[in-house]
Amino acid sequence: MTSPALRAVHAPFPAPRRAPTAPAWALLLCLLLPLAWPAWAQAPDAAQEVPATPADAAIAALSAASGELQTLRDRLPQAQETAEFVQLRDAAVALEVRVQEAVRTLETESKAAQARAEELGPAPADASAEDADVRRRRQELADRVSSLDSAVARGRLLALDVRDLRDAAASAQNRRLGATLSERFGSPLGPRLWRSVAEDLPADRQRVQAFLNTLERTVGDAIARFGAAAAIGTALLALALAWPVRRLLRRLGRNYAIRHTPGGRLRRSALALWVVASGTACIGVAAYLLSQFLRWGQPASEVMERLADAGVAAAVLGALAATLGNGLLLPNNASWRLPPLPDDIVGRLRRYPWLAGGLIFLDRLVEAIAEAIRPNDALGAVVTGAVALSYGLLAIGVRRERLHTGGRDGGAVHLAAALRVLLAAMRLAVLLLLAALCLGYFQFALLVGREVVWVTIVAALLYLLWVGVDDLCGMLFGCDSRMAAATASAAGIPRRRMQQAGLIVAAVTKVALVLMAAGLVLAPLGTSFSGWRELLSMAAGGLRIGEVTIAPAGVAKALVILGGGWAAVQAAHAWLVERYLPATDLDSASRNSVATVARYFGVTLVAAMGLAALGISIQQIGLVVGALSVGIGFGLQAITQNFISGLILLAERPVKIGDWVSVGEFEGDVKKINVRATEILVADRSTVIVPNSDFITKPVRNVTLADPLGRVLVQFSVPLDTDVDAVRATLLEVFAQNPAVLDEPAPSVTLDGIANASIAITAVGFTRSPRIVGGTRSEVLFELLRRLRAQGITLAPTAQNIRLVQDPDAAAARDAGPGAPA
Repeated sequence: MTSPALRAVHAPFPAPRRAPTAPAWALLLCLLLPLAWPAWAQAPDAAQEVPATPADAAIAALSAASGELQTLRDRLPQAQETAEFVQLRDAAVALEVRVQEAVRTLETESKAAQARAEELGPAPADASAEDADVRRRRQELADRVSSLDSAVARGRLLALDVRDLRDAAASAQNRRLGATLSERFGSPLGPRLWRSVAEDLPADRQRVQAFLNTLERTVGDAIARFGAAAAIGTALLALALAWPVRRLLRRLGRNYAIRHTPGGRLRRSALALWVVASGTACIGVAAYLLSQFLRWGQPASEVMERLADAGVAAAVLGALAATLGNGLLLPNNASWRLPPLPDDIVGRLRRYPWLAGGLIFLDRLVEAIAEAIRPNDALGAVVTGAVALSYGLLAIGVRRERLHTGGRDGGAVHLAAALRVLLAAMRLAVLLLLAALCLGYFQFALLVGREVVWVTIVAALLYLLWVGVDDLCGMLFGCDSRMAAATASAAGIPRRRMQQAGLIVAAVTKVALVLMAAGLVLAPLGTSFSGWRELLSMAAGGLRIGEVTIAPAGVAKALVILGGGWAAVQAAHAWLVERYLPATDLDSASRNSVATVARYFGVTLVAAMGLAALGISIQQIGLVVGALSVGIGFGLQAITQNFISGLILLAERPVKIGDWVSVGEFEGDVKKINVRATEILVADRSTVIVPNSDFITKPVRNVTLADPLGRVLVQFSVPLDTDVDAVRATLLEVFAQNPAVLDEPAPSVTLDGIANASIAITAVGFTRSPRIVGGTRSEVLFELLRRLRAQGITLAPTAQNIRLVQDPDAAAARDAGPGAPA
């Protein structure tokens, strides 16, 4: 039986199946699939009976879940290790999720049956007056509803029982972990521990010798079955995978990144991820090949099978630690290094990732060997203390290196802060580990040592994925990304919006990464990711608001519909504006109105489809709008009025884009008619935003509505003795020589009157558009003044009124004479 000390060494550390080595296990799975095919081929061909309805399948699932619950209850008293408790909790959570899914299915079926029963209406007082088939159908539906409701009640009770079992497993695990961590052996500084080791040494030596004999026999049998050549080839292939092939894959990944990966930091993060994935996979496959020597004994040994599995898991986890550090540091490729670390720090740290990986491998391998040997408690305690001390010495070695990052780069500053926090935590952990070893708390010391290395691995992996997410979102949504530019152009989305979407996606992904990292950090304490499955199951049930249930599937469907619908509306709008409408006989203003109304219609249709995907019907929308009608009437009255006015402007077109309008004190060209307001470009090139309701409720002067002519009006006065015939001829000649003035209607010169010794003259010419009146009038006046001056004709001065005001006091003093007193 394994000693409590040794079990405590094993329990807190993450189990092999939960280690973050997905790339290696995926590759191993691909290798194992051909081996597993014969077993699948021997499976029975008889098709299982499929339940007739989803309700029957849910009832069958509840019956199976009841049996599984009893099995888990029987396993709970036998659980001793942390991994066993974690497996029980994970199984309980998975079972609870299936029960809840079955209950939701039964509830849905019950509601559907109840709705069908309600369609038949209430049973009449006289049963004989009702058709027999209808009466039979009503009875069948009533029995169906009753049966389903009973199954729902059983499912809910079963879910409560499963939850109680999960809580009981968690409580038992916490008690077991607390008892294990608080277990104390003799201090290594005293003689009692070593005396116990010496007393148990003969028995432990016999167990070790028995294990070595089994190992030697198993390896010998495997070599005999393989053949010497095949055994040597397998060993050489494993060695090649662990060293030259791994380095070759790293070089190939770098060359691929240079040729095909976009420039920038994404190329470096992709290379770092490739180094970690390829290195872990190569070492894991090499360990799997070597483990075959322990699997082919004659007869097969269960102990050797467990040792082989533990060795592969230890190699994968150690390779992850080593390749992760190597991928971040890249000692021989400073230009590809992801963190902003100087070469001197990298040179001092380059050996520690491999030391950490080797220590993790030896720790897990020693764990498996000790599980096979089952030594006495004293030797198990010594093994525990030795492994814990090894972790402490590794942390002390890292602490002794003078790690600092310089430079003004923001990334270097953030990295320096993270390193300071990590090193400070490492110092406290080492002090705690050494104190626990001195006091004899070997299990607790081992937990602290493993947690130090594990937290470092998780932090490095989080940093790599964090940077990778930033780089990937920058490539997909960045301002300089070709993919983002093509997507924005196709969907009609501004580039700035694409960048904002990238920031949101990156933030959500980083939050998920932080939560996963927190779960991995707590994994040595027996936590798992079963809670995530429970949360996902609860989310799958949806959020119920009144009669509407908003489920993640509906939200995802609505987002797809809204995104695809928006892209389709933008594409259709672009096709109307650029291809179809220019081929019609409509003018530019009419084309704009048609395109705008079509776009509004498309957006409304897409929004309705999205709401329908969420489960919100038109009747429910009407109820909401009715409930908000009072608020809309008071708070949103102006917005609603402007929106309706904008639709009227687009339909009746009293004002079109390009018209010259005068609204209040503003006059200018209509540039754009929006949903709420219209943009007018005035003479000083500024834009005036006028609410659409002003065009409907107030007088508006549209100068260009009926395509009128522009009138050039010139008015001035000349002295009474001026030759008016010459002035008239000059005016007509100036009008005739100006290309903007029309010949038809012909310009005219009239004499308005004679007053104040001057003659008032008015001249009128016409242009094709009112917009050029100002410039044409200025040219006419310039030319007229030049000609009148050349002919010696002067303009009459402006009449002036002069009023003399006399001071009464000054006049009296003047009349009194010089001798009068002042």
